[in-house]
Amino acid sequence: MKMTRLVLVGMAMAGLAACEGGGVNLNVSTIDNSVNNSTNNSGGTNPCASYSPPNSTEVRRGTFDGTNCVYDPTFVGSANPLLVDLNIPFISGKHIFQDSLFVGQNVSSGAAPAGGTGPKLTIAAGNTLVFQDAFDYLLINRGSQIIANGSPTSPITFTSFTDAINGSAVANDVQQWGGIVINGNGITNNCTDTERANNQCHVVTEGQPSNYGGNDNAESSGTLRYVIVKHTGFEVAPGDELNGITFNAVGSGTTVENIEVYSTYDDGLEFFGGAVNLSNVVVLYARDDSLDFSDGYVGTIENALVIHWKTDGNGCIELDNVGSGRTATGVPDTFPPLTIPTIRNLTCITSNWDGGTHGDSEGANIRQGGHIVLENSIFYAGYGNAVNGKTSNECFDMAGTGTVDAAVAGADFRVTDTVNACEELLKVNSGTTFPNGDTAASWWLGANPSASGANYSFNAGNFAIADSGNANVRVLDPGTYFTASNIVDAAGVTQRTGAGLGAVQATDDWTTPWAFGLRPSNADEKLWFAP
Repeated sequence: MKMTRLVLVGMAMAGLAACEGGGVNLNVSTIDNSVNNSTNNSGGTNPCASYSPPNSTEVRRGTFDGTNCVYDPTFVGSANPLLVDLNIPFISGKHIFQDSLFVGQNVSSGAAPAGGTGPKLTIAAGNTLVFQDAFDYLLINRGSQIIANGSPTSPITFTSFTDAINGSAVANDVQQWGGIVINGNGITNNCTDTERANNQCHVVTEGQPSNYGGNDNAESSGTLRYVIVKHTGFEVAPGDELNGITFNAVGSGTTVENIEVYSTYDDGLEFFGGAVNLSNVVVLYARDDSLDFSDGYVGTIENALVIHWKTDGNGCIELDNVGSGRTATGVPDTFPPLTIPTIRNLTCITSNWDGGTHGDSEGANIRQGGHIVLENSIFYAGYGNAVNGKTSNECFDMAGTGTVDAAVAGADFRVTDTVNACEELLKVNSGTTFPNGDTAASWWLGANPSASGANYSFNAGNFAIADSGNANVRVLDPGTYFTASNIVDAAGVTQRTGAGLGAVQATDDWTTPWAFGLRPSNADEKLWFAP
C-alpha cells in the first residue's frame, strides 16, 4: 500500500490534464446521446460506439477496421473525458482505446455530484476493452457509473494491447496498462466529520490527480459483474503504479460480483474507505497484496480465491486503519471511522517465496489500527512447501497498538471457523505473544480463560496445522484450489468437515467457466501446483 495522500480542504488543485479544476460546472449533461450500433457487421455498418458531446450535434464514433473498433484521443482520453452516457455495444472483435478512458469530470472543491447523477458507461456482455499504451487506464469519477454486466459464458475483459492484439502476454506479465480506478462518494477517515458535512472531502487518488470521498456509504458507482482485469499495474504517474481495481470510497449501492484480477504489478483489489461489498472474487498473481484495505473501509467480501505466483506475491490480505505516512505525522492509528472489513470464505494459497517484488509471500497482515472479522477461511502454505521447498512466512500477523488491543478485546476483531495451515502460524508485533503474556496460539484457539485470565471465546472453531507439508495433511483437494471434503491434520486426524469452508467447493465451482487461469482450457499456463 502506498502512502495515502492528504485531503485538500477548501483549495482548488491541479486537475487532470487540460480539463479539470476546482471551478467546474456540476450540471453535466447525462442525456444518452449514444447510438445503438448493435447491428451485425455486414453491409459496411460501423458497429463502434458513438456519442455527441454536450450541447453539440457532432457525432464522435470509433473507427472500424473490419474486426476491431479503435478509439483515438479525440473520442475520449485523459484530456477529453466522457461527459455524456456511452454504450459500448458487443462486437466479436476488440474495442481498442488509444488513450485513457475517463468517465465524468473530476471535482476538487465544493460539492461533488452524487452517485448516479453523472455520465454512465455501459459495456455489453462478452466485450474485450483493450488499452493500447501502458500509461492508459479507466477512471470512473464521482457521480459517474460503470455498468459492466457480463455473464458466466460472456465475461467482460479489460486488458492490454500486448495481450489481446499481439497475443504475446503470458502468465505473470504485468504493467502493460494501468488498471481501473473508481472514485466514490463514500466515507473515508482521510476526512473529518466537519469536512464531510461541508463538502470539503476531496482525497487525492493514486494515478493522475483526481478526487474521491464524501458522506454517502450507500452510493452507487455502478455494476461490475463477470469482469476480468488482466496485466495491470503500470506507473501512470510518478511513483504511482495502479492496482487491478482501486475502489476509492465506493459505496454499498455498487454491485460487484464474480470479478477477477489476473497478473498485476501492485495490489489486486485495493479499498480506500467506503462500504462496497464483493462476492465471488478471484485474485491470481498479484505481485503486491491481493486484498488491500485502509482508511475506514467497512464492506464485506464473500468467497475470495487468492493464489500467489510461484515465485512472487506479498500478502493475501493487507489491512491498515491509517497508512504509515499519516501516523508518521501524528495521526493516531485508531482514527475513526475504523477499517473493519468482514471477509467470509477466503482461500489464500501462498508460494512461501521470500524477497518477491514487494516482499515475502504470506497470509494476512493486520496492522496500523486495522480490525478484521474473518470467517470460514483457509490459509494454506502446503503447495509452497511441496513445490518450492520453502516453509511458510507468517500466515496471520498482527502489529500496532490499535490492532493488537482490538484483537485482545474481540469486539470487532475476531476469527472463526478458519484453518491456518502454515509453518509460521501467527505473529504479534514480530513475536508470538501479546503484551499481556498470552500466546497468539491461545488467542487463535479461543482460550477461556487464557494464562492471563482473558476470555478469547469470540474466536471459535479455528484450527492450526503447523506442518502444512506433511503428507497426512488435507486442507485442499491435492493439486487444486477446492476445499477438501474433510480437514485432516498432520497426525491424520480429521478435525472437521470442509463443507462451508474456504472459497470454492468442487461441488459448487462458481469460477467456471468464466474465470481465467484456473483451468488449462482457459489459461496461459496451468496453475503452478497443479499435477
